[in-house]
Amino acid sequence: MFNATRQIKHLKSALVALFALCTLWPAQAVSASELQKQMVRDLKKCGSTTEEVTCVVEGKSGWLYLQESLLNAVKRWTDNTPQIIAFKDSLESRGIKLFVVPVPDKFLVTADHYSDKAKKGINLPQYKKWVEKLRKHNVTVIDAFDKIKMLNSTLGRETPMFDPYESHCTGPARLVLANIVADSIAPLLYGMNRRRYILRDTVVEGTGNLYTLLHDSEIHYKIKEQKVVSPDGYKYRGTKKAPIIVIGDSNVGQGKSYAATIGDYIAMATSVETYSISKVGGGNIGPQMFRNKSSFLKNKKAVVWVFDGRELYGHFKDPEF
Repeated sequence: MFNATRQIKHLKSALVALFALCTLWPAQAVSASELQKQMVRDLKKCGSTTEEVTCVVEGKSGWLYLQESLLNAVKRWTDNTPQIIAFKDSLESRGIKLFVVPVPDKFLVTADHYSDKAKKGINLPQYKKWVEKLRKHNVTVIDAFDKIKMLNSTLGRETPMFDPYESHCTGPARLVLANIVADSIAPLLYGMNRRRYILRDTVVEGTGNLYTLLHDSEIHYKIKEQKVVSPDGYKYRGTKKAPIIVIGDSNVGQGKSYAATIGDYIAMATSVETYSISKVGGGNIGPQMFRNKSSFLKNKKAVVWVFDGRELYGHFKDPEF
C-alpha cells in the first residue's frame, strides 16, 4: 500500500511537471516534446520534479547542470514581484536606487550542450513577463539574457560565458553584466570622486563546483580571467564606505580571490568604489541583507542585487531594515 501511494505521488509530480512544460511551449501543448520528457526524466533521477534538491544533471560531452536549473524551466513561477517592488520602494525612501541583476542561467544559455533536442534553445515566456512587470513598477532590471546567449553562441570557444563543470558564469560574462550595470548607474555618479582601475589578464584554476558535487573529487583545469588592479598594480579592494553596494548570492563572490567579481568590474567600469556582500545560496534573501544595518546605508547611492536566474521560479523574502 505504501509503495502504491508513493508511486501515485511520483506520477502526479511528473504530470504536474509535464503540464507546466506544455504551458511554457504553447505550440507543443498537444503532446510533450522529447526534450520535455528528457528534462522530466532527469528531474526524477534527482528525486523530485517539483522541489529543489542538491543534484547534478549530466548533459552532453561532460557538461553539467544543477537540478534547480531544470526545475526553473518546468515549474509554475511564484509571483515574487511584490517583494522586489517593496525592496525598491524601501531603498528609494532612503535615497538609494535599486538595480536588479538576474544572472542568465547556464542551462538556458547553453541548452544545446544539455541535449541535441535543445538546439533551438529553451524559451521561458514567464521570464519576459517578470521583467516587464517589474519595469512597469519602475524597478530597474538588468536583462542581459539575450546578450549573454548571443555572445556565448558567437564567442563561445574563445570567450565562453560558462564552462562545463561550473554553475557560475565566467569572468567575461560577469564583465558583460558589470558594463550594463555601469551604463545604467552612470547618471547617479555625476560629481563623485573617481579613481582609475585597469584590467589585467591572468590564468587561474577553475573551481568546477558541479564536477566536485557529482564526483566528490576535484577536477583541475585552467581558465582565463581579468583581474581589476590599480595603476600601481594592487588588486582592487572595496571598503564599506563605498557609495555602490553589490549584494546577492555566490555570483557576487565568484572571482573574489583574484579581484574579478562583478562588483570589482563595476568599480573598474565606473571608476567609483564598490563594496560587495555575498551569501552562498542566498539569492532570494537580498531584501533582508540590511536588517538591523540601516546606518550602513547612509550616503549610499545604489544597491546592485545580483542573483542566479535559476531561482526566479521561487519565493523571495520581504524587505527588512
